Amino acid sequence: MKTLFISDLHLDPKRPDIQACFDQFINSCLNSNTPSSPNDEASIDSLYILGDLFEFWIGDDASIPIYQNPIAQLKQLADIGIPIYIMHGNRDFLMGSQFEQVTGCQLIPDLYHLEINNNEGSQTILLSHGDIFCSDDQEYMKFRQMVRDPLWQNEFLSKSIEERFNIAHLMREKSKQRGQQLHAQEKVSEIIDVNQKRVEEIISKHGVRTLIHGHTHRPATHEFQLNGQTIKRIVLPDWQPDAKVFEINNV
Repeated sequence: MKTLFISDLHLDPKRPDIQACFDQFINSCLNSNTPSSPNDEASIDSLYILGDLFEFWIGDDASIPIYQNPIAQLKQLADIGIPIYIMHGNRDFLMGSQFEQVTGCQLIPDLYHLEINNNEGSQTILLSHGDIFCSDDQEYMKFRQMVRDPLWQNEFLSKSIEERFNIAHLMREKSKQRGQQLHAQEKVSEIIDVNQKRVEEIISKHGVRTLIHGHTHRPATHEFQLNGQTIKRIVLPDWQPDAKVFEINNV
C-alpha cells in the first residue's frame, strides 16, 4: 500500500492540457485499486492534495458547476475506497462542506500531522500547502491573513456570483502584475521562496523531522540539521506532464 501526495494542479477549464494530465492520474489510481489488480503493494492507501487543486474557487455554489469533470473523478476514487484529503491553497481556500459532500473528500487544515508506518518505523509527517513559510513576501502574507479571515470570507460569499468572479479576476491580474515586477527586479527567488528560519520555527514547534509542502513550484528534497536531528523538507511539483507523484510506502 502507498500514500500519494500531489499539489498545485491549478485545474482550469481553460487548460485542457492540465485536465488531460489529471485524467491520466485518475485512471492510474483506478487501475491500481481495481479488485483484479495483482499487486497489493501498488494499491493506494490514501491521497493527499496539498492545496491549489483548482485555479480559482469563489464558493461552492459558484465553482462546483464549473469543475464538474474533476469533481466526478474525485468521487470515483472515493467510491472505490481511496480516502482523499484536501488542503486549502492560496487559490481555492473557499472550498467548503458542499464540496466535501459532492466529492467524498475530506478537507484538512494546513499544518496537518500525518502518522505513517513503513520500513523506517512510525513517524509523524507535517503537511502544508507551503505559503505559510514564504514570510519574506510581506505583501502576500498580508493578503493571506485577509482572505483567511472568516469575516472577510463571509462578506465575499454574500456577494453575487458575478461580483465574486470580477473580484477574483482582479486579484489574479494583480498577482500576475506583481510577479512580473518581481521578475523584472530579479527579486523572485529571494521573496517568493520559503524563509528557512520560518521553516525551522514551525518544524520545532510541531516536533517533526519531515515536512511535505507545495506552493513554490520548486520541487526538491532539502535536508538540514536542526536541534541535533536531520530534517527533510520535500517540495512537491506543480502539475506538468512530466511531474512525478510523490509517494510513501506503508506497511
